[in-house]
Amino acid sequence: MKKGMDFLKDFNKEVETMDGVGTSSAPPRYWYSTGNFVLNKIISGSFYKGIPQGRITNFSGPSGSGKSFLAANVIREAQKEGAFIMVVDTENALDDDFMRKIGVDVSNNYKYVGVTTINQAVTVISQFLKGYKEEYNNTSDAPQVVVLLDSMDMMLTETELEHYDKGVQKGDQGQKNKQLKLMLRTFAQDIKTLNVAMIVTSQVYKNQDLLSGDGLWIIGEAVRYSASQIVLLTKMKLKDTGSSIVKGIRMKCEGYKTRFSKPYQTVVIEVPYDIGMDPYSGLVETLVGMGIVEKAGSRYRIKGSDDTWYEKDVATIADKILLAGEAQANAYLIARITQGEDDATDLSAPLVSRKTKS
Repeated sequence: MKKGMDFLKDFNKEVETMDGVGTSSAPPRYWYSTGNFVLNKIISGSFYKGIPQGRITNFSGPSGSGKSFLAANVIREAQKEGAFIMVVDTENALDDDFMRKIGVDVSNNYKYVGVTTINQAVTVISQFLKGYKEEYNNTSDAPQVVVLLDSMDMMLTETELEHYDKGVQKGDQGQKNKQLKLMLRTFAQDIKTLNVAMIVTSQVYKNQDLLSGDGLWIIGEAVRYSASQIVLLTKMKLKDTGSSIVKGIRMKCEGYKTRFSKPYQTVVIEVPYDIGMDPYSGLVETLVGMGIVEKAGSRYRIKGSDDTWYEKDVATIADKILLAGEAQANAYLIARITQGEDDATDLSAPLVSRKTKS
């Protein structure tokens, strides 16, 4: 502390007593997997991390691109870590049968609420968080919670609902965008110190000015402003080579925004209808691109190792090759810190452990 800054002692005491004011900037205390190792890597910098505590994660994409499906996969993984799940459904897409098929336990530590308006969503989530904070007094060892809001776009404003009740077909788009932005800003502030992770899904719309540099799809300002992570989803058909039969979807996931890794990385995840999302989909190609795995004819091997394996056997040696990938990222960051680079704290190659929790 600089000489002459003695007032800071009293200042620090006063700040620490202020409700909602933090005195430290800490990384997420824990993470939940998305259900796919490469998607985890793209948005968090680690194969073993995905959705962070204390932040808002957004899944954006056109209708049918897999937003609700991906969110449900995160819910399943979060339940494995013991998290309580709070689902706020605005489009009747997350019924119990759908969630059970993905592996979610809807009978234990799980609460479903269906809402129609933005005000209802705000009331439900704010009252839930208020009770949570009062019971656990905002302690770091409070139970883990995931709040899912699916989706933002289906909700009505109170004005739109009033118009409908009067038989008037009239929108309220300008006010709706403002309310959604305020809602997410408030949620982001409320959960940042809590053991709460939030996921919201939203639609995108086609970019009418492709020369703007924003790409084919435009993501709403509300989520771009408040979300720490945004995954842009688009989908393609999954077919066998030379066949016209569609056996699933190929879900393209782009790390459109992330505060933990380099943005705009992508992975295409295969999702067969009969077995769902493969956690190893895209892994071999990614590790080859990273220089960790090299191809030897029809086989693969970790660089510097004599052990070879076929791509279809990746699940049996996943831990070995994933840990090799994490070790490379760790060595890269340590080298940058040693060299005194200004961006050495960039989390594009974070120090990580084998565990999901940091």
